[in-house]
Amino acid sequence: MKELGSGFLEAVKAALRVNPKELSRYFEARVVTEGVVKPPIAIRLDGVGFKKALKGFRKPRDVRVHNALVKGAEALMKRFEALATYVVSDEVNAVIASPLPYGGRVFKLVSTSASILSSHVSVELGMPLYFDSRVVKLGNLSEAAAYLMYRARVGVSNYISSTYHAVTGGGGSTPKAGYMLNYLAGLGLFKGVREWEVLGSCLTWSYVVKEGFNPLTGEGVKVLRRVVKVSPSYGECVRYLTRRLSYGGVGGRIGEAEA
Repeated sequence: MKELGSGFLEAVKAALRVNPKELSRYFEARVVTEGVVKPPIAIRLDGVGFKKALKGFRKPRDVRVHNALVKGAEALMKRFEALATYVVSDEVNAVIASPLPYGGRVFKLVSTSASILSSHVSVELGMPLYFDSRVVKLGNLSEAAAYLMYRARVGVSNYISSTYHAVTGGGGSTPKAGYMLNYLAGLGLFKGVREWEVLGSCLTWSYVVKEGFNPLTGEGVKVLRRVVKVSPSYGECVRYLTRRLSYGGVGGRIGEAEA
């Protein structure tokens, strides 16, 4: 894993330029709680009571927890045939554009996704942990890219805010994100920080060539296998989605936040 460098700081600044209020209003109105949905959708899963349950782990983010979330997200991605999945903080967001499992029934999507992620993360960390789940209806993949940028903005802002308050003693109001970022960078507090800690990780599909064996001929063969690729930062998820769309809709109207 690479340390946070100038390119990564640019990715942080890009996330902070997204207007969270605008996108929060838009996507909160797209949350579906019952009935049947059609793709594309995002399934967002949040850790329940993680602050208390993970009291002995490193703050604000622990590599053991992140790795467990990534493994759980990979299992969820394979089960639901998600197009891309973004992991940040205690949150997993899976974008699904193919035909939905369970006929798109919301209660099944929510209950099953929460069960899958909870069980895998609990096994990885050796303790009972739980997630809640919600379905967000997306109009197209442009909205999917905008949605992941929105969740990246929230995750990046939370990291910066928690680190800032830990350094300054936790009292007083929270300054604007741009100020806190510059303050922390000026103290050199990003040295040694890993990219995933601030920007999260992205899971997408990739293809690799592997050596196989033909039992009929006894000859070695090369086969193409689809595998899950894990990349640091939200950027790879956004690029992966944008390669499959022409920008439009809310994806072309991401606002600028005050820095």
